Amino acid sequence: MKIKIYRRLFSFMLLKWRNVAPLNLAGVFLLIGFLSFLPANTSFARDSFELNKFTNINKILQDQQGFIWLGGQQGLTRFDGEKSINFSYDNPKHLLPFNWVHDFAQDNDFLLMATETHGLWRMNTKTGQAQAIVSEVDDNSFYEVAIFRENYYYFQTPSSFYRYQPKTKKVNLIADDIAVNKIVHTKEKLYIASNSGLYQLQDSKLVRLISQPITTALALNNTLIAITASRIYAINDLGEQVSLTVKESISQVAKHYNQASFFTVGTQGVINKYSASDLKKLPHRFEKIEASRVLSMLHDSSGVLWLASNQGIDRLYESSIKDHPKVFDIKTNANEIALLNNEIIIGSYGLGLQNFISKIFDENSNNKFTSKGLKITNLAVIEYELFIATFDGLWQLNRDSQQVSRVTFPDNNKLILKLKYKDNLLYIATNDNGLYAYDLAKQKVIWNIKSEDGLSSSEVIDLLPLANGKVWLTTAKGLDIYDSNTGVITNVEIPGGKKLVAIALAENKVFAASLGDGIFALNLQGQLLAHIGQGISFSGLLIEKNEIWASARPGLYRLNPKNYQLSMLENTGEYSFIGSSLIHNDILYSSHYGGILELDLAKQPVFNPNILISKTTVSGESYLLNKTIKVASSNDLITLDLASLDYRPGLAKKYQYRINNHRWQAISGSQLTLTGLASGDYNIEIMATNSLGQWSDNKAYTEIHVAYPWYWTVELRILYVILISFIVLLASWLLFLRAKSIKRIHHLLKDDMRNYGRVMKTIQRNLQLTSTSLASNDLEQGKQLIEKTISILKESIISQEPDNLAGKTLAIAVPFLAEYIHSKYEINLHVNLDDKVDSLTYELKADVYKVIFEAIMSATFKSEAGNFSLTLKEVKQKLWLTVNSDNDSFSQLTSKVHFDLASYTIRQIINKHHASLNTFSNDDGSSQLVISFPLMTLN
Repeated sequence: MKIKIYRRLFSFMLLKWRNVAPLNLAGVFLLIGFLSFLPANTSFARDSFELNKFTNINKILQDQQGFIWLGGQQGLTRFDGEKSINFSYDNPKHLLPFNWVHDFAQDNDFLLMATETHGLWRMNTKTGQAQAIVSEVDDNSFYEVAIFRENYYYFQTPSSFYRYQPKTKKVNLIADDIAVNKIVHTKEKLYIASNSGLYQLQDSKLVRLISQPITTALALNNTLIAITASRIYAINDLGEQVSLTVKESISQVAKHYNQASFFTVGTQGVINKYSASDLKKLPHRFEKIEASRVLSMLHDSSGVLWLASNQGIDRLYESSIKDHPKVFDIKTNANEIALLNNEIIIGSYGLGLQNFISKIFDENSNNKFTSKGLKITNLAVIEYELFIATFDGLWQLNRDSQQVSRVTFPDNNKLILKLKYKDNLLYIATNDNGLYAYDLAKQKVIWNIKSEDGLSSSEVIDLLPLANGKVWLTTAKGLDIYDSNTGVITNVEIPGGKKLVAIALAENKVFAASLGDGIFALNLQGQLLAHIGQGISFSGLLIEKNEIWASARPGLYRLNPKNYQLSMLENTGEYSFIGSSLIHNDILYSSHYGGILELDLAKQPVFNPNILISKTTVSGESYLLNKTIKVASSNDLITLDLASLDYRPGLAKKYQYRINNHRWQAISGSQLTLTGLASGDYNIEIMATNSLGQWSDNKAYTEIHVAYPWYWTVELRILYVILISFIVLLASWLLFLRAKSIKRIHHLLKDDMRNYGRVMKTIQRNLQLTSTSLASNDLEQGKQLIEKTISILKESIISQEPDNLAGKTLAIAVPFLAEYIHSKYEINLHVNLDDKVDSLTYELKADVYKVIFEAIMSATFKSEAGNFSLTLKEVKQKLWLTVNSDNDSFSQLTSKVHFDLASYTIRQIINKHHASLNTFSNDDGSSQLVISFPLMTLN
């Protein structure tokens, strides 16, 4: 853990210095020099989080979902890689009536627990609910427990071994004279490990197989592994036995997660791996741990080996890397590496050229270096020639004499930071003098550019020459593009302002790595395409087989230049890398402050951990895992605790979610909080990365139902739909009937106009012929035509009904209408007219008469009425028209749907004079029509 603390301190100091002044790269090397004195890295890590407080863990287990369960004096604890939940008497949120758990076994979604004080209990891992199985016990404790063939087996101190049958709830005593250390079972057999030997359960009796004390045991499918003080036994269900003598006493054993093999840990901390079938020793990459008493051991699905001891909990992971410690007697152990004649060489930061494995240089190889020249900042091998960048200019190694000499060109005594070769030109990036282009054939500098020429800074940290003559440069103040064909320098703006320390080309895109702000991807025109790995402090980039290998502080990363997928290389998170890397024979070598790391680039399978909602909280009420969430309103607060069940060390896991297949949204941390959801149903999908930053193929899902207001429930909405549909259909039907009535009226009006038109055309034609006859002095024919026209007019007048006032008074016209109706239809109409009515305007009298005529005629044809009485009086500035009938004669006048021409005409007149119309039906079958016409001036 000291290594982690030192690196955090270094990062803090680096950030503080950058805030004070632009950071000189040489200053960086001096600042981080103290890191060379850190202890060597190993592949084992002791947890610094809350689990380390548990020093009395008796059992570690991984359930079917991937959670880690710890049982001990603190009760039962579930761990998801970041957070833990404790089930015990001390936790009222997840209460159990006891604390001390000696052992527990998995039964699908349940855990069967043997406790110190409360007997045998069974808990649902999905709900946290527990129930007592065997609770009527004396003061003796329950220690070991196992589930075999649907029965529960347990050991109760001091020497009782029992079987409990859940179906009958009966307890059977199998033995009362045995002290059990372990109860394990294969697919077919149950075994008991004790100080008196190894026993097999046969027909409810214990048969001893080994008479030596058994310290621990393990079952794998059909093979039992038993451990004594000096031997390992493997016994299959057929009784076949294999044994192996061991030098170191074994304290615990654990089966490999998905292989027929197992691990052991000795009392001195040595870990070994064996084949279960023949006890053949197998290779592994777990490091030795500190000597301690290991109480429980587990190999989980992510490949992590858990060891619970009296010192706490250790999580070990197999290292896929090999570290070559290279710590020189220099102030800063920041060393460059290069490949010369298929051998890796080292350029040290104070002792010149050094050997890696093979001896290339002798004690005289560095004699000609100046004191500043011994500080090497970069190496470049060009056609078997080695060029060396130092604090004292550019040097070259003579292949024959293995001696170095200074390259001759003006001002070659400056601090050089980087060397790059392209098309016979050696590009030299300096700390103060900008960039040089050195022609190797002509052995001279052909150009030099500085800040005076337009560079953002004369401190050039890295460069990228392209085939089109353009050179990309990262400087202390930014990113520049120099066109060597035109001499034009373009300054490229990069957000954030962090120092860019490395640059590379892949997939026709330029990638620039920064100190503290990730990697920027740009197109060849300098436009920003992506910002990757924000917050990571990178130190170098290496392109190989169209992949980018990025060194950082800490960690090594692989970057896909096509989709920008960034993932940390396994087990590199404990190293802080210089930025000098190379690939040789498919092995990646990268220099760090304690040496050189070797990493096999063979494709490692991607681990896809389970992604789960570990806990759900709805408006303060919490429960384990997740189920369909139902809330009453949008004001309810929903909190989902998320877990990516990968227990390897590495990057902080990232989470993102989407709702109803919409766009993915990033989640800050491992907790998703939702509120303000509108009423409705929501499908939530959650994805996460593993410990290496790779997105898992597994996802978590949940559903949320936000209730609708009482007036908008599903049932009421169905009722609303039915009502609206009924109203729409009814309105449509009524509108159809109304349209049909209007259409009929239009036909009647059209027929009347056609008839009147024919009469008028006949009269017009006869008058024209009369005029012609008179003009030709044919008086006889003219006389005949006139008589014929008069006859047509008489017939028209005689056949026409008295449907208008025709210039007469109401006192004359209404009685005449009564006589007309009586003579033609045998209907009686009794009339009572006020003397004042004829003093009204002719227009009103004509309209009143039209109403009387249409009402009487409509009632005559629509009902069986035989008698009508009519009253027309002026009362209080209103003209009241009342018509009584001995039958139901006027109801059709108020219908909005079924109406005829009479109804239409009456309504037009009523609206014209702002009159009111009412009809009444009496119990005796008679009816009444009342219309009032206002005589006052209306606003």
